[in-house]
Amino acid sequence: MRNIDVDLRLLELFCCVYEKGSISESSNCLHLSQSTISFHMHQLEKSIGLKLFYKKGRKLIPTSNAHMLYPYARKLLELKLSVIEEIKLLTGSYKGYIKVGASSIPGQYLLPEFICRYITKNPNTHIDLMVEDSYTVLEKVTSGSVDIGFVGFAQADARMDIREVWEDTIVFVGGKGVEEEITLNNLLEMPFVVREETSGTRRFMENFLASLGVDVRSLRMVLTVNKNEVMLDVLRNIRAVSYISSHALRTYGSQGVKVLKVADIEPPTRKFYLVYSKDRPQSPAVRNFLEEFIKYMEMVRV
Repeated sequence: MRNIDVDLRLLELFCCVYEKGSISESSNCLHLSQSTISFHMHQLEKSIGLKLFYKKGRKLIPTSNAHMLYPYARKLLELKLSVIEEIKLLTGSYKGYIKVGASSIPGQYLLPEFICRYITKNPNTHIDLMVEDSYTVLEKVTSGSVDIGFVGFAQADARMDIREVWEDTIVFVGGKGVEEEITLNNLLEMPFVVREETSGTRRFMENFLASLGVDVRSLRMVLTVNKNEVMLDVLRNIRAVSYISSHALRTYGSQGVKVLKVADIEPPTRKFYLVYSKDRPQSPAVRNFLEEFIKYMEMVRV
């Protein structure tokens, strides 16, 4: 059996070609000529003795060999980046880079205070904060597009470390001319302003109403918005109702909008979670961010 060795640089090129699906797109990403990339892919195939791609029109289709190789190659590249960051840390030339994904409530109202504290203490760190819906954030944590996620729901997953970090109360709010004390039946007869379908708050409240025996399809939804501040502005001018995170309401203020007291119903609470991969190597910056965040949460809970 012949000896097989793999050049890490070739694996880097392979991962890009695998992800982009074409030599031309990989050329733009890698800043190399198409002929150079093609040559290196042939070199990799020759060195391991396996066919990795075949052409179909202008696209490169990965073979089963490529599908097998890709996750191992990606892990090696992530490990390489971690090693480089560790070396930079030891030599004093380290500048951390952390990719954080968060759903709207953590991203807009809960994380900024901690991030400001963290950057003040760690001025050489750059944090890339992406605010998306919880589904998208979880997908990005799983794929490695972000290092850490903060989401409104998380299913048990052996690959993930999941920690409960915050609680949130969702309150019903009423606009112009709506009585502050109201029955559930009266509430359901009102026009509703709702968040977009991918909103975690909307999904949570639809499940809550369903638990009360309410068919959410029967609600009079007159307007859908994707921003809490827009929803509050609308309610200040029309006779309608909605629901909102207590964190968002505290930020924007309730002037002109009433927090409703629905007879025999307590405002529901939900939880937010910190999620990150157990298997993916963490850079020193990510490890430090997690340690500092856990300390911060312990401090603010006292």
